[in-house]
Amino acid sequence: MILSLLFIACAFVSCATTPGDDTATDSKNTQNDTDTDSVTDTTDTTDAEESKGPSREDKAFEFLAKLPQVNYNRTMNFLVMSGFNGSLKEIFVEEASSEPIDNAVFLRNAAMYDNYGVTVTATESTDIFAAVDTDIKANAKSYDVILGNAYTTAALAQSGYLCNFLDLKDNMNLNEEWWDPGTLRDCEIGGKVFFMNGDINYVDNHCTWIIMFNKKMMADLDLEEPYQLVRDGKWTLDVMYEYAKQAARDNGDGVYDERDTYGFLTTNYGGLMNFLYMSDIKTIDNVGGELRVVMGDYQEKISDLLTYCNKLLHEEHISWISVDDYMQTANMFMNNQGLFYSEVLSYVSDLSEMNNPYGVLPPPKYNESQKEYRTHVDAAAGMIGISSNTDDPEDVAYILEGMAIYSYLYVTPAYYDVTLKRKKSRDAESSEMIDIILRTRVYDIGYIHNLGLLPSAAFKDLVFKGDTNFASAYKSRAKIAERELKSLLKKYSRL
Repeated sequence: MILSLLFIACAFVSCATTPGDDTATDSKNTQNDTDTDSVTDTTDTTDAEESKGPSREDKAFEFLAKLPQVNYNRTMNFLVMSGFNGSLKEIFVEEASSEPIDNAVFLRNAAMYDNYGVTVTATESTDIFAAVDTDIKANAKSYDVILGNAYTTAALAQSGYLCNFLDLKDNMNLNEEWWDPGTLRDCEIGGKVFFMNGDINYVDNHCTWIIMFNKKMMADLDLEEPYQLVRDGKWTLDVMYEYAKQAARDNGDGVYDERDTYGFLTTNYGGLMNFLYMSDIKTIDNVGGELRVVMGDYQEKISDLLTYCNKLLHEEHISWISVDDYMQTANMFMNNQGLFYSEVLSYVSDLSEMNNPYGVLPPPKYNESQKEYRTHVDAAAGMIGISSNTDDPEDVAYILEGMAIYSYLYVTPAYYDVTLKRKKSRDAESSEMIDIILRTRVYDIGYIHNLGLLPSAAFKDLVFKGDTNFASAYKSRAKIAERELKSLLKKYSRL
């Protein structure tokens, strides 16, 4: 099997040509004929795309043909987080692998070398900020691209250590689907965007909050799977509550603990905070071209939301919140003790030992009048920034664009395949739901820059305690957030 995989990988590399050549078609055909278990299986994604328009391959090669046909003859060095969810593997894999995502990364990097003379390398660091700070002050120019978590990347941006993506928009197709529209839309400050997510990095997908549901429990309760409700825009918090309350039951000992069955399972941090973002509420937002603290504008809505969360999470023993042990809720869900389970997307593949099938849903809307489903990306996920110390930011931008497109071609289908294939029931609906989830993510400047601790102190902590007094908690933090936002804007204006 390993020899076959290496042969397949070599076939991919040998077919890599200058984008736009006639032989590009041969490369695409090779991919389609390849064993799907060893490279990628794009059944759930590309077939649907082909019915709607150009295939993933056609679109990728169309845009690759528009990039400069240049042999850069250079190394592209990434600085990446050490030890978190395989951040190194997002960027660099040494050789062809039987693991589909790793193999896709290898193929992408091989294509970058063959077509552009770019050798992709990565250096790990446990302290990204310190490594970049030292490198720039020494003018060592060791790194072209930085992949740190959201908090670190935000700190690097404020220090002037990252390039503005909007200055390089002529070199990148930032509005295309291999770049995350949420980072482009929500992370702009004063006409500057210093960090992006896209198909190059997939840990941000791992760290996106979703809802999973137990199909067996749903069937046993004679409830309809909510997929059509999602499509119809009717998957709401109230609907989830009505479902959840039917699933909760005591095991007979009169004590409600981790041995009982619940309608809703989650953890005590991101799972609670995501109620804010799924309801399309932010702490900081752009209003009339100006960033300002907006959380107080939603006072009535947030008060209603807190009342709802108190009903779902603390009354009638409908829910179980895991405080410190994140695997506790995972094990409960696998043991058919939870109808709904709110966690990040990485848990879809982590639940490989679950015997019964389960499905994936976007977090519900606040109500039907909410335009889009919404969710957020945990700040632990990496975000891409271009070092301000690089000699040739335009070249780096072109190279990143090529990497993003090849990631869209190879890595993203493999990510979907692995994420869904490890489910006991691999249904097309879950793939459709993940498309919706990733397309409708939001980023909150107040959360990323930790302004006034608003998401935690004025919401998450209240949800955990069952406290509905938003006005008091917000008042104690709002002025701090406004002061910190003013300072942030001043820093950005100087960059």
